Amino acid sequence: MQMAAWQLMACETVVKTVNEFEMVTHALRQVGSSVRVDDARSGLRSGQEVWATGSHEEPIQIAWEWTEIHPDVVALFDPMNILCNVALIDGQGHALARSRRMLYLNNIVHRLGWRDALPWQRQRRGVALSA
Repeated sequence: MQMAAWQLMACETVVKTVNEFEMVTHALRQVGSSVRVDDARSGLRSGQEVWATGSHEEPIQIAWEWTEIHPDVVALFDPMNILCNVALIDGQGHALARSRRMLYLNNIVHRLGWRDALPWQRQRRGVALSA
């Protein structure tokens, strides 16, 4: 089942230290993806990605928008607008400032293989694998 980015707002907030969050991010998997083609911009694509852990006790969800800046070259649409149901705290239990939280979320997103998981990339790999 595909999950939309707006559904993340209904998810319970999970409180994690930065280290705890780092340790569970390896379990993030794509659970939702959308692609739009913008004819006004020479057919370049844009869309949203939603990734989540499969943990039922404290599921973590993260979502962001992306845009194609050249054919087959994608980037985060707005690196300061990544949605996540995790409230990050430091080792003393203080909430991270928004800018510092966004830095951590950006690092996580950039480590994920989300570009390869985009629908047309999966199709391309499928064609290459079957050839």
